[in-house]
Amino acid sequence: MTNKLRLSTAIIGSLAGLGLSAAVAQTTVSGNVAMGFIATSTDNINKNGSWSSMTKETQINVGTKGKLNNGMDYAAGFSIENDGDDTGATGTHAEGNYIEIISGDTKFLVGADRMQNGDRHVTNANGIGYIGQDGMGTGQANTSTGAISIMPRHGSIYQFFGTGITQKVGNGGLSVYYVPNMTTTVLTEIGNDSGTTAQTNDSTLTNKGKAFEVGYLGDLGVKGLTAQAFFTRGEKVNDQQSLDKKAKSDNFGLSYNTGPVTLSASQLKTKGVQNGLAAAGGATGALNGNLAEELKGRSVGVAYAASKDLTFGLAYAKAESDHVLSIRDEKTTIASVGYSLGAVGIKAQYAEVDNFAGLADSDGKQARILMFTSF
Repeated sequence: MTNKLRLSTAIIGSLAGLGLSAAVAQTTVSGNVAMGFIATSTDNINKNGSWSSMTKETQINVGTKGKLNNGMDYAAGFSIENDGDDTGATGTHAEGNYIEIISGDTKFLVGADRMQNGDRHVTNANGIGYIGQDGMGTGQANTSTGAISIMPRHGSIYQFFGTGITQKVGNGGLSVYYVPNMTTTVLTEIGNDSGTTAQTNDSTLTNKGKAFEVGYLGDLGVKGLTAQAFFTRGEKVNDQQSLDKKAKSDNFGLSYNTGPVTLSASQLKTKGVQNGLAAAGGATGALNGNLAEELKGRSVGVAYAASKDLTFGLAYAKAESDHVLSIRDEKTTIASVGYSLGAVGIKAQYAEVDNFAGLADSDGKQARILMFTSF
């Protein structure tokens, strides 16, 4: 894809009110637009779930980088993202916020949505989005969120505000990230709103626990290989819910490219951090939702570049949940094709799902088309 620089300025001077001075910094504005179509057909005991819709994502990124007066490098920025039906959601205030200080191969970060992470399904690299095909019907009785796939997404905490360090190791990076609170609700820079906003973090209401993540992303010294391994551990998102589980994610992925062929495999396991079926039993269970589940998913994929502009992909996945109603393995097969027009890309994907959400006699098909560009 073509990524053209639309705005570039040199900033020299003082930062108002702080008495700080910036040597020479370069500020850039970039963004992306994606528009698509999705159609779903579901065959379950309720005989519902056939629908179609348009899809949309837009994002603007503002970033700056330069030198500090001690010779170190720095970078800072933020993004504004609006997906689908977003009106004032997380993407408008927690997308790509960061200040980084860089010394050689070491990078120190404060922010959100910036740290390296495992938020990718490498086995569907040529397809659209995650492997799990959400939206297949309204599920069955006693499941409040039965239209959500049980294929784990990633379980990472990188979208929450925190601090971390990444150390370059060969052609990869080893990182540690810590968040004091697994939420995107944060106070103003000096905390004057702590009497109101912080109420959402009060342990007597819903205690958003702290967590950390250790990860590696790189080639392990093997040309053509991309390996990811991320381990997330944290407290319960809501300590007041007895059925909730402590946050945990084990995320492994490998892809290997040789000539026009790319082979990939992935294994994911998450607890207490991800969408899925509602917890079984009673009002308390209904409140817990995905936080009371353990999800496991394995997948393999292959992609073939027929030319520099045309690529085909195929992925297969199995997922399971420890929910009492999730008695079957959810099985997903995805075929995809991608074509580049230079500045604009087009992807098409067709998926078939057996035992959606782990429910017997709940199968479906989902087709997607996506056009996207960046600037």
